[in-house]
Amino acid sequence: MHFATLLLTLFTGLTPLVRCIGDAYDNGFLDQAIKLMEESPLLDTHIDLPQIIRSLNRRPLDALPQLNGSYPGHVDIPRMREGRLGGAFWTVWAPCYDVTGEDPGADFNTPTNHLRDSLEMLDIIQNMIALHSDDLQYARTSTEIMTAFSSGKIASLIGMEGTHLLGNSLGALRIFAQLGVRYLTLTHTCHSAFASSVGSGTPLNDVHEGNGLSELGKELVKELNRVGIMVDLSHTTPETMRQAIALSEAPVVWTHAGARALWDHPRNVPDDVLDMIGDGPGQKDAVIQSVFFPLFIAGEGSNVSHVADHIEYIANKIGRNRVGIASDYDGMYATVEGLEDASKYPNLVAELLSRGWTTEEMRGVLGGNLMRIMDKVDEVSESLKERLPSSAIWEKRKDLPSTNWGGGGPQMYWPPDVKDTVDKMQIRHDEL
Repeated sequence: MHFATLLLTLFTGLTPLVRCIGDAYDNGFLDQAIKLMEESPLLDTHIDLPQIIRSLNRRPLDALPQLNGSYPGHVDIPRMREGRLGGAFWTVWAPCYDVTGEDPGADFNTPTNHLRDSLEMLDIIQNMIALHSDDLQYARTSTEIMTAFSSGKIASLIGMEGTHLLGNSLGALRIFAQLGVRYLTLTHTCHSAFASSVGSGTPLNDVHEGNGLSELGKELVKELNRVGIMVDLSHTTPETMRQAIALSEAPVVWTHAGARALWDHPRNVPDDVLDMIGDGPGQKDAVIQSVFFPLFIAGEGSNVSHVADHIEYIANKIGRNRVGIASDYDGMYATVEGLEDASKYPNLVAELLSRGWTTEEMRGVLGGNLMRIMDKVDEVSESLKERLPSSAIWEKRKDLPSTNWGGGGPQMYWPPDVKDTVDKMQIRHDEL
């Protein structure tokens, strides 16, 4: 009798998960999901596998062969294959200053290792794709995604999370664009010289006017449009979101977020921002990729059904053609029930099918909606190809012009007329 009562208690606690997964199995939705995912690529816009590789290995490249087998965390090639993953955005990321113990100063001018670390993360991604070419194939455009998918490969794209990685430089951004970065998250959990962050849940002190974009951040949005990098508003303050939406000439994205109305966490998107998305006057096209992290979904006890709730809520606000999937695998300490690792994607697809989403709507959720946004971003970039690169710099920089680069005495590097010009500049500065 006691054992039966215990079983009933356990079952009752798991009812939402058992119901949603059970219905998917009983009604064949899981089979439908797998078939659909074998026909149309599921694109996950946020996977932090590169940081796991770096965290576990002094020489990270030596660990890359291990991805063919069981690997710590949520993601490895066998589990991606089991989960029918069609494409992934591998994340270039390094933790904010509070984690690394570095202090950029109130003016963000004290150098940190973030730019170096982001280049090394990108190197891990490039070498991971090259080493596992039987399973992974680099892609940047929607056409390249479909080419990889048609070849039986997991399309591999590059996202970058946080402008604290840029060294306050639009020049660095342009180099990352050349290296294949496809989206840039305007902040992580810290403010940067460009934009304001909501932090990790505890409010941060304001550093930019209105707790939004700096003047350099506004130039950044324009430059992202020019070079064809998607503007990602995950992690940013609502005011940063509003300003970026208004400024951007291209659609914007949230690569891993939820709905604030369903779960009141600062990381989620508030309704008034959702109201800015659409086809109407003053609205902007966008896609919001729903995250799996329980902290942003429903707290303790979050399950796959709760993730589907976020997708449906956002879809009801801005359209079923503007939602997608983003796990945040390998970047979170907990997972929702039913989506524990990269083998479990079909459970979410089955859940949405069980709620009446059509096959065509689901093709959009899997990746079609995102690829439409990618194409529009590329169209805007093409239309801006005659625009010159922005010359804007961080207004608080003190190293430009570089009047101390000429050396002195036998180590003088400047031609005489350049030295004379610099000397006159310095005289004028001293007189001030």
